[in-house]
Amino acid sequence: MQPPLQNDTQANNPNRQFDQHESGGPKINVVTGMLLGALVGGLIAMLSSSNRENTKQSLTNAKASVGGLVDTVKEDPAGKASQVIDQVKSASGIIQEVATDVQNVYEKVAGEADTVKQDVNKVVETAQEAKADLQEIGEKVVEAKDTALGQEDTSTDQKSQT
Repeated sequence: MQPPLQNDTQANNPNRQFDQHESGGPKINVVTGMLLGALVGGLIAMLSSSNRENTKQSLTNAKASVGGLVDTVKEDPAGKASQVIDQVKSASGIIQEVATDVQNVYEKVAGEADTVKQDVNKVVETAQEAKADLQEIGEKVVEAKDTALGQEDTSTDQKSQT
């Protein structure tokens, strides 16, 4: 670190170099910079003749569309306004139907999910019961084998030890 100099104002404010308020140059904010960049980019794009033709055609089409809309509105402004209102009402009705359908589907799926959950719980309980029953059956089979082989006493002793 160097010791600060007597007349060094940057030591007190190290970000002073980025402060536009104290600089004597023009003040350009971010939006102005973005607009200037877009303008320069657009001008560079216009160097290509195909881009110029495409832009010219697009502007001609837009002008024709807007002109047609203006003519329609001039002829019957109330009719055009009511047409737009009717279209919006129709669209909102359709949106309401869709919302109702989505709600019905959600409720159906939620109900089915509860049913499936209950069914799964029943299957788990049944499996646990079957496991216990199979364990008892296995014990009886071992007992029957021991009885058939004449080893009743040893299996009885083993059961009492466990």
